[in-house]
Amino acid sequence: MIDHDMACRTCGYALTPIHRDGRVTYEHPVTPDTDHPTIAVPAHQRPNLFRRCHLCSIHQPWWEYHTDDAPIIVEAAGDTLTVAQRYSSRWHVCGACADLIETGDQPALTRRSLAVLGLSTDGLAAQILGGLHQAILLARAPGRTLITTGIWPATTVRPPALPRIRDRLTALLRGPVGLPHPLADHRARRHIADGLDQGQFTWIDGEFTDLVEQVAEQLPDTPVTTRIVPTGVSLLTWAHPIGPHHLDAASWTRHHDGWRIVAYRTINADLPAPTLTALRHEVGWLIPVHVRDIPHGHTITAQDPLAPLAATWLIIAQQLTRDDTVAPEAGLRRSYHRARRHTPDIRIVRIKPAARRIAATGGTGGRAQPTHRYWVSGHTRHQAYGPGRTLRRDIPIDPYLKGPDGAPIKASTTVRILGDHH
Repeated sequence: MIDHDMACRTCGYALTPIHRDGRVTYEHPVTPDTDHPTIAVPAHQRPNLFRRCHLCSIHQPWWEYHTDDAPIIVEAAGDTLTVAQRYSSRWHVCGACADLIETGDQPALTRRSLAVLGLSTDGLAAQILGGLHQAILLARAPGRTLITTGIWPATTVRPPALPRIRDRLTALLRGPVGLPHPLADHRARRHIADGLDQGQFTWIDGEFTDLVEQVAEQLPDTPVTTRIVPTGVSLLTWAHPIGPHHLDAASWTRHHDGWRIVAYRTINADLPAPTLTALRHEVGWLIPVHVRDIPHGHTITAQDPLAPLAATWLIIAQQLTRDDTVAPEAGLRRSYHRARRHTPDIRIVRIKPAARRIAATGGTGGRAQPTHRYWVSGHTRHQAYGPGRTLRRDIPIDPYLKGPDGAPIKASTTVRILGDHH
């Protein structure tokens, strides 16, 4: 999992995860006083979470830079008092400050920070900040790591653009940009990229996405098995961010005993055009925010970040959907043709019209229709088979959604209605 988004319970500052020998610890960007220990809690529990660039304190950070493990210590000496400040070796930096780090422009970086603080460029503060920034530039390790815990503005994913979005994602996974644990391992990243290069794209339309978002909140315990996990799909995307974790897409690759599942968010930013263009080229549109190795038979619950994905799988497996196809963008088709690459299929998955859906579920059978839609939990059925149907065997039945289309979802607190209002 890479969504270690933690904050200090005392001060509300976003903490930096440090991975060493399979263990995760959390540090403040600036070491606090001894009476302020680091107490890590999930960031969403802090309504006043402070997540800002460590250098300018304006924008949400995009990048983590790593300086030498020996901390940077800044001392300021006055007439009667000497103050020492100890900094972490991890620096969270916004896009604008990162551009100045990449070009090595320490004076511009210092002027930017001073302007934010409203300080003079020729005072003691300017000397202290200039020394700190110079130390960061001199001590930083090669490369940088993409921060994946931010809440970014979403961007719309259009089905014809999916091949381009996929290609940029695979370039990110195979490229030099650092990603948090466990995707710091380039071998694991290549395996995911290879899976993305195979199979077709699946785009879940708006009505289906709305339905998934409602029923995922009540998802029964769902074992992940080959019965529900689609094969031949390289990337599944929803029409809009879904669930409490604002997921936009997911992919899965088969392991010998299960699957590695990656969930993604789209990223957008209020950045100058050149910076945004560079970000699209280096990072793309999707970033991985949740990685999980799921063994065959593992149970996903309604509280799991992957609950929307499991609900999507179950509804598709229940044959409540129909498929349409759409061609990639014309420019992409030409680009694939020039590169002698197979033009991928893009599948749009929609909820079936009512009449077809009733036929798929066997009709009413003369019984009164329920007034709500609800999940039926997974169970086993003692089924007859063999000569004269004299033999019996238990077969597993996965959770399934029951009830007439257009009926409200049976939920504990909120009822939403799909379809036409009468």
